[in-house]
Amino acid sequence: MISVVSPAAVVGSAREALHLPAGANTDDEYWIATLRRLAGYQCPCSPRTLIAAVIESHRNLVSIDDTFVEQLERLVDALVAAGDLLELSDVTTLDETVKATWLFAAPPSFIIHPSGTAFVVGLASDDPLPLPAELRERVKARAATRMIEALEGEDLALLLDGIGFRQLSLDTWLKVPKMEDAGSLIAGMDARLGGRSAISDTKDTRILDWTVETRRYRDRWRAPLRQTGCFIVRRPQAYGADLWAYARFNLGQLEALVDLPLPGSRWRGCDSAWRIQLALDARAGRPQRYRVRSTDAFSDFDLFFPLPSWARRRLGVVGEERKPANCLMSFRMPANQVDAERAFLRDYLYFECEK
Repeated sequence: MISVVSPAAVVGSAREALHLPAGANTDDEYWIATLRRLAGYQCPCSPRTLIAAVIESHRNLVSIDDTFVEQLERLVDALVAAGDLLELSDVTTLDETVKATWLFAAPPSFIIHPSGTAFVVGLASDDPLPLPAELRERVKARAATRMIEALEGEDLALLLDGIGFRQLSLDTWLKVPKMEDAGSLIAGMDARLGGRSAISDTKDTRILDWTVETRRYRDRWRAPLRQTGCFIVRRPQAYGADLWAYARFNLGQLEALVDLPLPGSRWRGCDSAWRIQLALDARAGRPQRYRVRSTDAFSDFDLFFPLPSWARRRLGVVGEERKPANCLMSFRMPANQVDAERAFLRDYLYFECEK
């Protein structure tokens, strides 16, 4: 017998298959689990391909609009920051003349925190969480981060290693770039532009315009008109996500360009670009600001500009990433960690806390 099934029933069935609490809501938790499941089948692929797979599988179930696509892009970034997905640039496909940015599923791995808690990252092609049932039931999720708290006397490292997970050191997982002031970072990038020749093709190029004073990140992306100076840019390519670069313009004309990430860098293009942009804002006397809402036990850091994956991972481990409310990203910090993380945002990313 054929019967009509409501969208709520389909979503409810999907939540059950994804081992999520019963219900029919499509919250961040649902989309993160969906992205993980589809990544197991789709990867290696471009971010666009993964997002398109989610959209195609949910047509007529949810509203497909720009806000939804932005939400998926944000959650893909969260999965990269958490370590479930690896984003590699300059990947050669069957056509060796075409370079693309692709996502790869990270192998199942774990990181042991000094508290004994194990952070679980990576996924298998047929299971986003390849754990025995007794361990799977103990997994707690905070946004895109998954963890297992150790029982008294339990050696989680030995247990996870025994089922084939690879151990990563906490230092490796939380590694950050060297600390340098905004002026030095920009001077180093400007020096790389010195020997570059002029580039005439700027079709569909967009710049992250630091001269625009707006809190909304997406509103700062503009077509180059008559801007002069150095800017973060994105330019399209035949396959994969748009490329990131640092470029010099003169009255809207592109004079020189350096692709990001730089050769030998372990960071993604966007990670490098966002840090450079934060330095540009600070040098211009308009550092990016974040909001702090405090109680006796914790403080919520509300940010309005994207964080590089290494910074997002650190704040998510020291504290807890929360669903953003009237901001781009939000993290809850224990009261005893607030000063240290404020200093981290100031020294490494040039942020300024709102008074």
